[in-house]
Amino acid sequence: MTSKDVIVVGGGIAGLTAALSLANKGKDVLLLEKNEACGGLMNSFVRDGFRFEGGARALVNAGLVKPLLKEFALEVEMLPNPITLGVEDRMLRIEGERSLDAYAELLKGLYPESGAEVDRIVDAIRAVIGDMKTLYGVDSPLFTRKKKNILVLVPAMAAWMFKFMRTMYRISKMDTPFEERLDELSANRPLKDIIGQHFFRKTPVFFALSYFALYGDYVYPKGGVGAFIEAMANAITRRGGELRLDAEIVAVDPAAKTLTDAAGNSYRYGKLIWTGDLKTLYSLSADAGLAPKEQAAFARTKEAVLKRHGAESVFSVFLAADLPPEFFGGHAGAHVFYTPDRRGLGAIHTDELKALLARTGALPKDEVLEWLGRFCRYNTFELSIPVLRDSDAAPAGKTGLIISALFDYALSERIRAEGWHDDFKRHVEKAFIETISASLYPGLADKVLFSFSASPSSIRERVGSSEGSIVGWSFEEEVPVTTSMFRMADSVKTALPDVYAAGKWVYSPAGGPTAIMTGRIAAKQCMKR
Repeated sequence: MTSKDVIVVGGGIAGLTAALSLANKGKDVLLLEKNEACGGLMNSFVRDGFRFEGGARALVNAGLVKPLLKEFALEVEMLPNPITLGVEDRMLRIEGERSLDAYAELLKGLYPESGAEVDRIVDAIRAVIGDMKTLYGVDSPLFTRKKKNILVLVPAMAAWMFKFMRTMYRISKMDTPFEERLDELSANRPLKDIIGQHFFRKTPVFFALSYFALYGDYVYPKGGVGAFIEAMANAITRRGGELRLDAEIVAVDPAAKTLTDAAGNSYRYGKLIWTGDLKTLYSLSADAGLAPKEQAAFARTKEAVLKRHGAESVFSVFLAADLPPEFFGGHAGAHVFYTPDRRGLGAIHTDELKALLARTGALPKDEVLEWLGRFCRYNTFELSIPVLRDSDAAPAGKTGLIISALFDYALSERIRAEGWHDDFKRHVEKAFIETISASLYPGLADKVLFSFSASPSSIRERVGSSEGSIVGWSFEEEVPVTTSMFRMADSVKTALPDVYAAGKWVYSPAGGPTAIMTGRIAAKQCMKR
C-alpha cells in the first residue's frame, strides 16, 4: 500500500495547483488522475497538425495566473487573447472598460427603439465594474503608486473603508438571477437575450454584469492551454511530488484513511484533497467507522449534494478549414462571442426545450431537428481560433476552429439513451457549421477538411463531471456549497475528517480562477499542524 502525507485526487487546474503548492513546500504529496493526462476541463490536443483546446479556450488571469507562473518559475509564455463581441454584421473588439460606450452604441444600432434601456443596462454594468475595483482594492489608497504622507493616508483610508463596506452591502444584494435584473432594466426581450444568453441560466447578477471587465483579462498560453497544464505537472515532479495517471478512485474509506483505484491499488493518506465531482466523493465514501456526529454530518451533506444538478453543459464542434488564418482574422478575431440574429433565442432554450423533454416515449427526430435549427439560428456562439494567437497551431495556410454553445445535458443524454446520439452529433456539427458559414464566415462550409464534436454526454463520460457541467452547480436550484466570497476559506471543508475539496464543485459561481484559489486554500489547510 502506498502511503503519503497528502493525496490529491484529480489532475485538473485545482488539483495541480494544490499539489504544486504542497510540493513547493517540501510536502510528501501524490496526485492521482483517472485519465491518461492531466488537465480535466483544461487541455489541448492535436489532430492532423491542428491544435485544439478540449476545454477552456483561454485562461482568465484574474490576478492569479501570471503570479502563479512567477511564483513557481513556470516557463510558459502568455500571449494576448483579445475578445470580440459580434451580432449579425456588427463586430466590436473589446479594449477594456472604455469599450462600454462602443458596446452601448452597438446595441442602440440593433435596437434603436430601446436607447434609454440600453443606457440603463450599461450604467448597471459600469456600476458593477466599479464595485469590482473597490472589492479587489484597485482604487484603494494602499495600492496607489504615489507615496502619501500618513496624515493624508489615514483620512483617505477611512473614506475608502466606508466606500468598501457600502460596496460589500451592494454586492450581497446581487446574488439574484441576472435575468431578473435585466427585466427591471428593459422590456425588450431580444435585447436582453443578446446581452445574457451566453451566460448560464440564473447566473448571479454580480458575476454576469461584471463579466465585461473580464474580457480584457484573457490570456493564451503559447502552445495551448495544455502547455500551461503540462508545465504545472512537470513542476510538481521537479519538486519531489508524484503523479500517477490512469488511476481512477473507486472507493474511499475515511475512517481508515484509504483509497482504492480501479486496478485494485490501495493508498493511505494523512490528508486528502478531492478536486473532482463532489457527487462522486460522497457516493464512493463509506461512513463505517466514523464517529456518530461525523456520520450525521456526512449523511446530511451527501443528501444535499446528490440531489442537486450541474449547470448547463456545452456542445463543441472542432473543424479544420482549407482557409488561411487571414480569412478569419479579417472578419473578426481569435476569440469571438457571436450571435447571428438580433432576435435572440427567446423561449427556444427554456420553455420550448422543457416541453420537448416532457414528451413521453421516444423523442420525434423531426421535431428535435427542427428545434435544433432554430436553436442555432438565434443562439450565441463562442468561436476560438488558436492559430490567430499562436502561428504554430495549424499547418501553413490552413485554420483550425472551435465553435461551441451552451447546451442542455438532459437533451443530449435522452438522445443517447434512445440510441441515436452519434447521428444527433453529426446533425449538430452540420447545423453549427452552416449557421456560422451563412453569417460570420461566408463559404466556410465548403472549405471544411474534417470536423468532429463533443456533446454534454461526451464531457460527462470523459471528465466525470455531473451533467457534463463545466462550471459546477446549476444556479436554477439551491446550491449545496459556499456562495459567499467572504467564506471562500470555508468552501474547501467537507463532512469527512481530514478530507478537503477544491475546484468548481466547492464554490459557486466557479471558473478557472476559483479553481486555482480553492486549490491554494485546500493546500494551506493541509499544511496546518
